[in-house]
Amino acid sequence: MVLALPLAACVHAPATEPHRAPVTPPAAFAGIDGAAPEQAVPFDHWWTLWGDPALDAQVERTLAANQDIRIAMARVRAARAMAAVAESALYPTIAANGAVWGTVANGTIDGSLGQLLAASPEGASGTAGGGHVVALGAAWEPDVFGGRHADRDAARAAALGTQDMAAGVRLMVVADVVENWQQAAGLARRLILLDRSLSAADTLIMYARARMAAGQSDAATVAKVEAARAGIAAQRGPLVELIAIRQRRLAVLAGDPPEKPVAVPAESGLTLPAVPTGELPSTVLARRPDVRATAAAVAARAARLKSLKRDLLPRFNVLIGGADGHVTLAGIPGYGGQAGLIGLQASVPLFTAGRLHARIVGGDADLDAALAMQDRTVLAALEDVEAATSLRHGADQSRAQRERAGVESNRRLVATDALFRAGRKTLGDVLEARLDALSAADAVEQAQIAQGSATVQLYRALGGGWDGAGTVSPAPAKP
Repeated sequence: MVLALPLAACVHAPATEPHRAPVTPPAAFAGIDGAAPEQAVPFDHWWTLWGDPALDAQVERTLAANQDIRIAMARVRAARAMAAVAESALYPTIAANGAVWGTVANGTIDGSLGQLLAASPEGASGTAGGGHVVALGAAWEPDVFGGRHADRDAARAAALGTQDMAAGVRLMVVADVVENWQQAAGLARRLILLDRSLSAADTLIMYARARMAAGQSDAATVAKVEAARAGIAAQRGPLVELIAIRQRRLAVLAGDPPEKPVAVPAESGLTLPAVPTGELPSTVLARRPDVRATAAAVAARAARLKSLKRDLLPRFNVLIGGADGHVTLAGIPGYGGQAGLIGLQASVPLFTAGRLHARIVGGDADLDAALAMQDRTVLAALEDVEAATSLRHGADQSRAQRERAGVESNRRLVATDALFRAGRKTLGDVLEARLDALSAADAVEQAQIAQGSATVQLYRALGGGWDGAGTVSPAPAKP
């Protein structure tokens, strides 16, 4: 131990590369109003903002049964167990041992011991002797230079990172449920509109054929109407299959086979949340699971590098032990007693063929890679928020324009119907105006589905929801 410290002075850690400063986030987002929200909503129940109890129940059922979440939580338990293992190295290890035995002489033991055992009275019956030993020992490595504490810190950081990754999995699963649910509901509403369009097209075809039979129209007009009807009908099959795909996806997310699709009503009562306000880059980055996970990875790599550098320094061990035992041989007096041990041990690496230095260089490179990964994740998170906000604003504008077009289509339908009743328009004009109005209503539904998808993407980008609640304007009355 006296020689360990001066010898350690001969061992130097290799020089490492300086690490760059982390990315500095901006003070505010370009697409989010910095005003404080009017109402706080828990981030871990963001989906309740959509106002659909059936959706709430589906999310809760999925959280309880989803396999990805189960896998992630199992990894969290494993990481926490490894952190406990690393922390246990800070404390002494105490072990108790015991043994009891007996020996049998059957004439196969050579030499004077065999003759002695064979000549003893017990030897005639085959019993030669026995004994027992009971021992209690302890070993402890005092963490003089903090290497074991660094290992513990690295394991704790790794466990926290695994927990953050599990939170990210939960985030993605919930977002997947909400997006598929709102898309299934929107597609079901589109299917209703399409069937109404087909009914109007059938009526228009019958009217065109009747006019042709009366000599008031021609075959080209009938063919044009039939072609339009065929184009509408061609959309039905893909819509039905898209709805089935969303329903099967919801079943699989909830741990059921796809053969048990989840029924989503067309009028599900969904209320689209408004664009959030009061969100700052600093709060979003502190909330996002992927950013927290990379920060935990940096902490783990830094602690690991510290531990690797401590391997160049001396190690000290304290050994304490005690034993009690007794040994008996037939015909020979028994021997027994107690023994104790206390020892101090020190070691310092002098020559390892560059192994420890290479580990330090590798650990420093791992830390640099973790820092770069953290910077990349921060930049990607900021980009996600801005992109999702732009998508939502674009979807809002698109829906507003299509709603205005729908209002105009409904006005045209009402006016055409009034002119028909006054004898100034034909029934064909009314049916064509009705088809145009139904097409405009379908365009509004498509815009609403796009709004919902953009909202879910914004939720993902913000890392679990936002503060504030609100709704967009409702769609106009359907024709």
